[in-house]
Amino acid sequence: MGLSVEQLKDIGAMLIAASPSENPVAAIRTGFPDIQVSRCDAIDMRGETPYRHVGEYDVFLVDTSSHCWRIVDDPVAAGGIVISERHR
Repeated sequence: MGLSVEQLKDIGAMLIAASPSENPVAAIRTGFPDIQVSRCDAIDMRGETPYRHVGEYDVFLVDTSSHCWRIVDDPVAAGGIVISERHR
């Protein structure tokens, strides 16, 4: 499927606009129903390099084309995102 630069920009804006107590996953899923979206704790993503840091979040691109997702760095290869809140 692939993610466009525009989609990633819009998702980034949603993450920046989210209040600290709000889980942005539902809004992203509503706005982008064709994109797989998941959220996990930052510790679960240790050892992985985020595609972008957006506000309080790290954004990881994932290839969702097979049963097991894998982290990728190319939006064209990605069918989804994983977001994790960065620990301070």
